[in-house]
Amino acid sequence: MSSIVLRKSGGFYVVFGDDSIIFYYLFKYKIVGDKVGFPIKSIDKVLNKLSECKINYKIINSDVNVNFKLKNNYNKYLDLGKKKYSLDYRINSIINKLELLNEKDIDKIISFIEGVYE
Repeated sequence: MSSIVLRKSGGFYVVFGDDSIIFYYLFKYKIVGDKVGFPIKSIDKVLNKLSECKINYKIINSDVNVNFKLKNNYNKYLDLGKKKYSLDYRINSIINKLELLNEKDIDKIISFIEGVYE
């Protein structure tokens, strides 16, 4: 079974890889590289949400390591996160392309979309 691994790093906790996709999905945290970081003061909110979603997690500090086993929904939220991340990436790509168009081209696209969905 998979678990989210929260690593304490200075004044932050950091998650990596697939764990960052789950955090993107659950908390809307921005993925930078392959990681997500959040301030230590947010840890209670994060742990409550992980428990609510029944996702196993491990906390790795320099002093103490804690491991929580719940009914594990890790893979469920990983799949949901991947779908959300992919959709958001595609939407942002479309928006970036639209920003390059002139007003006349945008009016044509809007007319086309309105015709398709009426």
